[in-house]
Amino acid sequence: MRERLFPAGNPISALTILSLLERVASIIDNVQSCQQRMEERQQELENNIKTIQGDVLKLAKDHTDTSGTVEKLLQKTRKVSANVKEVRTRVEKQNVRVKKVESTQDELLTRNKFRVVIYQVSRVSEC
Repeated sequence: MRERLFPAGNPISALTILSLLERVASIIDNVQSCQQRMEERQQELENNIKTIQGDVLKLAKDHTDTSGTVEKLLQKTRKVSANVKEVRTRVEKQNVRVKKVESTQDELLTRNKFRVVIYQVSRVSEC
């Protein structure tokens, strides 16, 4: 390597050595500067990742809370649906009974064996 940098027969001067040392120092400074920028960038990335991890944890917690709320709403909806079905069944049964009573009433009225008189009681309000 020495022959390539310094051809044979030429003496190596102090200026040449100083020049080479300055180049090496410049290269080392550049490498250190690049390394420092890379370390700063690495620290910045780590901070960003920590922020993202915090956001993901918060999102997961919010999702869990929302899931619990939705489950409660679904349970209430199921209860309401069951109650609506029960009420519908009772109304249908009552409707059948009312039709049966109406039918019986019509039958009795046609036979003239039964008369229905409806009285309306009116209340007098006191002032």
